[in-house]
Amino acid sequence: MRSAVLAFAFCALAPLAAAAEVDHVTRTVALAPGGTLRVNNFSGRVTITGTDRKDATVDAVRRGSRDKLNRISLDIHTEGSTLVINANRRDHSWWSRHNGVVDTDLDIKVPRNTNLDVDVFSAAVTVDGVEGRHKLHGFSSRVRLNDVTGPIRVHTFSGSVDVGAKEWVADQVIDVDTFSGNVALRLPETARGTVNFNSFSGRLNSDIPLTLRSTQRRSVRAELGGSPSGGTLRLKTFSGSVKIAR
Repeated sequence: MRSAVLAFAFCALAPLAAAAEVDHVTRTVALAPGGTLRVNNFSGRVTITGTDRKDATVDAVRRGSRDKLNRISLDIHTEGSTLVINANRRDHSWWSRHNGVVDTDLDIKVPRNTNLDVDVFSAAVTVDGVEGRHKLHGFSSRVRLNDVTGPIRVHTFSGSVDVGAKEWVADQVIDVDTFSGNVALRLPETARGTVNFNSFSGRLNSDIPLTLRSTQRRSVRAELGGSPSGGTLRLKTFSGSVKIAR
């Protein structure tokens, strides 16, 4: 009897598996150094790499039923100096009667000097070698920034955040806000400034000497590298812990 039930379940699921299809889209788009990349994605992953190119390339892999792939489009367009990528632009007449999104993996190469504005839900985000303003927002997304330069603002709910700053610019700002995600910061030797840590139950650990200026039950204010000037680190969690290292 159990074998019959399993066989029936397999047969019932087989049409669903067969319905999933894959579209592969590749585009080259004008994006001058100093411009902005704006990305909106729901699920999948987003990888952004800084290069010496004078334009941007977008390589996308989209997965879903053929109906979804046809009705929910990958929108790539420019608005002035901003390149906009929306992985789930919907046909609203169809969307009002259906649910779902297209799972999309985005591999994007941009000029090294590019500002980022990324908004995702559960898509993991990785940024490598980009110099500019970094603004990233996610819900359950893991966010990782490697060898980046410029001000950084990251907000997630349950995803972890890993930031590797290549250079410490004048008035550097790193602003990270999570609920339950842990935060790891890797800073250069030149890092200096004020650390403001606020958490309900998370802990702050630092391999870099911190000079404590004030401590309360749920917050710590300290100097990084022996000086309050040079930059600001604002780190806020509910239960996530923060680790600062070289």
